[in-house]
This record gives sequence, structure tokens and C-alpha cells, in this order.
Amino acid sequence: MTIFRNKYFGEVLWILVIALFGVAFLTISTSYFNTKQINLVSTRCYELGGEVILEIHNNFTSEYSFECKK
Repeated sequence: MTIFRNKYFGEVLWILVIALFGVAFLTISTSYFNTKQINLVSTRCYELGGEVILEIHNNFTSEYSFECKK
């Protein structure tokens, strides 16, 4: 009996594919919203006459630390 003839192989494969898409969706969503937030706080800092100090810790998810110095 090969792995492809196993009756549970298809079910497990679908679960893995759905989990992979779920993780990819969450990672992309987090990156998108972090980027939007960085743009918003940077714009507001510049409007207040401050200097943006931004350190991105993870380029894939855009995890960051932010500081606005006046």
C-alpha cells in the first residue's frame, strides 16, 4: 500500500493546505496593517514637527518599534 492509496492521505493533505493558506493570510494581513500604521504615525509625527525614529525588526511581517522625537 503506497501513501497515495491511503484513504486518509487526501484528508490530511487538505487540512495541511488550508492551514498553510490560513497562516499565509494572517502573515500578509499583519504586514499590510503594520505598514498602514507606520505610514499613519509617521505622517502625524511629521505634521507635529517631530523626527521619526523607526526600527523594523522583521521585514516579512513589518514588525517595528517607533518613536517620534520633537
